[in-house]
Amino acid sequence: MKVLYHFPKAATFGRVLPKSKIYDFAKPGKKVKDRFVQEVEKITWAYKLSPETINIPANGVVREIQVITIALKLDTLSQNVLQTIDKAIPSPLFFVLGYNGKTRYAAAYKRPSEADKSKWVVGSYFESEWTDEEAAPTELPVALNMDGLYQSLLKRIAPLPLRKGESLGELATRVDELKAKERTAQQLEARMKKEKQFNRKVEMNRTLNLLNQEIDELQL
Repeated sequence: MKVLYHFPKAATFGRVLPKSKIYDFAKPGKKVKDRFVQEVEKITWAYKLSPETINIPANGVVREIQVITIALKLDTLSQNVLQTIDKAIPSPLFFVLGYNGKTRYAAAYKRPSEADKSKWVVGSYFESEWTDEEAAPTELPVALNMDGLYQSLLKRIAPLPLRKGESLGELATRVDELKAKERTAQQLEARMKKEKQFNRKVEMNRTLNLLNQEIDELQL
């Protein structure tokens, strides 16, 4: 889905977020730090969406949504980079990625851990399509509370349609399952190409067909 949001001026935070600060809180390894250097030009804590800044009550899990803009050096961004930023900031995040005059949004369903409410659980990332920065912006989704706004923002960039009666958490779980099965299918296809024994190939092909059926079902 292509979309370009107009974020309220009252929600502006506008502080540059140094990579070193993110490293201090998230403790990433060298490979992830290398990704930051190769892919990220600048990170800005652009907006704070909260009851005080957008006049929507927080009467659920979500108290605030932090909008983080990332100026990219490339047209792709490793999910490890997004996960590291999410780990460093204990709040739901909505990423605005910018590259070569275009914008796309990314976010993962983020919720407090049931085992430890001070920690957050982050699922797979949803991403919108690239949109020209000169496109006409649209207002944020209408919502009754912060939870509703968060859900609307994520649903609009989700890679799968929401099923009837399905919650955002259930959708995020389905996306995780889909990606896991797609990875397994790709690995199995690669093994099949190398397999010499006909009987083994037949067995692997049968397993692959079942996997593809499960993938199709998850996409519906």
